[in-house]
Amino acid sequence: MSVMFGIVLLLSVITLVWVYLTRTQDEGFGCQSDTISWKTYSTGDSTDMSLTTLFLFNSKDMVTVIHKGVLKKEGKSYLIDRNYTLSVEKVDGSNIFYIKDKKLNKSEDDMAPDGVVNEMLLDNINFFYITSVKKQAWLIKGLVLPVMMCVAVPTS
Repeated sequence: MSVMFGIVLLLSVITLVWVYLTRTQDEGFGCQSDTISWKTYSTGDSTDMSLTTLFLFNSKDMVTVIHKGVLKKEGKSYLIDRNYTLSVEKVDGSNIFYIKDKKLNKSEDDMAPDGVVNEMLLDNINFFYITSVKKQAWLIKGLVLPVMMCVAVPTS
């Protein structure tokens, strides 16, 4: 397990360095969230996930969401290494964004079961809302439930 954690940590650091060195956005923001989530099913089975998420507004209508982490299910560990490119449209007069298009890219090493990962991530929402809770910290949520809390990372 420590090897898997080391790999995830290394990939997260490489991603942060890559994002910092290749940043070109003129507007928007980027933030990082480190989360641990779990779910217990009625069968007694449980799933838990530790995840680092980078949420990057590349422009006013393009968002990249990068997920790196580990999913544990039924005694097995799966690497999560995927990103979503979201085409978004801001609802006039609000901080609500409509997801017009969503593209998923997974690395070859990402063998996590899609159904389980998708229900624990941003995959099931068509709208999200961003609220600044303090300087350089945001709450990103669906229209009903929070998705993540994140803090600023360099974007320009």
